[in-house]
Amino acid sequence: MEDDVVVLCDKVRSALDEGKVEQCVDEKLKGNFAAEEAIPVIKLGLVCASQVPSNRPDMAEVVNILELVQCPSEGQEELH
Repeated sequence: MEDDVVVLCDKVRSALDEGKVEQCVDEKLKGNFAAEEAIPVIKLGLVCASQVPSNRPDMAEVVNILELVQCPSEGQEELH
């Protein structure tokens, strides 16, 4: 029975690797989302779900990443 266990993070990672972002996003959005914004948020979710607690970002890092996703041009200006 344990061989049949499906781990959500593995399914999401696999879908991302195959370029199937829509499989990682709520179907209620009906494709009305920007993939370039969804991908980093999905990847952030995977990092936050890490089995190793020390690999997970703290809340300040999460907020910073989400702000960069929301306003990528502002984040780029800060980097220069």
